[in-house]
Amino acid sequence: MNARTHSTAASSFATETWVFLALGSGVVAWYTLIMPTATADIGTRLVLFLAVAVALFGLPHGALDPWVARRAELWRTPTGCVVFHLAYVVLVLLVIWAWRAAPTAALVIFLGVSAWHFGSDWRPSLPSLPRLGAGIAMLGLPAWRWPGQIHEAFGMLAGAGGQALAHILTAAGPFFFVALLTVALLALRRGLRTAAAELGGITALALLLPPLWFFLVYFCALHSLRHLRLVTEAAPSDRRPRLAAMALGYTALTVVGAALAWPWLAGLPVQAAGSEGLLRVVFIGLAAVTLPHVLVVEYAENHTPA
Repeated sequence: MNARTHSTAASSFATETWVFLALGSGVVAWYTLIMPTATADIGTRLVLFLAVAVALFGLPHGALDPWVARRAELWRTPTGCVVFHLAYVVLVLLVIWAWRAAPTAALVIFLGVSAWHFGSDWRPSLPSLPRLGAGIAMLGLPAWRWPGQIHEAFGMLAGAGGQALAHILTAAGPFFFVALLTVALLALRRGLRTAAAELGGITALALLLPPLWFFLVYFCALHSLRHLRLVTEAAPSDRRPRLAAMALGYTALTVVGAALAWPWLAGLPVQAAGSEGLLRVVFIGLAAVTLPHVLVVEYAENHTPA
């Protein structure tokens, strides 16, 4: 996948755009009409649902990194393949170690890397600065509308430092709101209807849905689905069954790895059990695979042959 194959059509919506807008509308309706009558244990069930959804619909897009790296000639031989996988695992372990050594710094870096990566959903439609602004804003805006939930979540992930970061994001909320709308209007002015609709939808969902639901809809229905579509379209048709098998296999390995690391991940920075422990495993696990995934994607954007 590279800039030559990465596009969001100006004249018609991409498949993932329709899925994102439709699912987002459905979840908003559910949250507004049904959620108020839900049972008290909805928090635990929501985190469990989040974990399952991320595993089924989020992780597979990163599971194709070996294929993306091979196509970009990051590795060419069996030995290179082994080195690539070893380097990938080492980066994952380094990120997990960082959460133990410096959880606040790890959270800040994770958010920064994620902001850049999520902004790449609109490459090459939009320039890098508006993309980065949109990525930062979509991650920060929920703290304005849902300060208590972000404060609690960041506290679980990084302790007091995470809570301080949540306060900063909450205070900057109005700027995030203006930034997202500005980038959406910029896209609309350029005739990029898909990007404008997605950014407008992201703004609305960040305000209408609690942070976990917002993240779930965006990450699984738009970001992951777009990456899967682009990688699949760039592959020869006879290789696509192999890609499906690769996505399934590497996703399963990642889930098994997270399960094995559960006792350690759930104890960062302090021990947590139940839904709190699961939430920590999901997000620290995502942070661990995000860094090597982003490095692979960025390399491929600049080195994949036409």
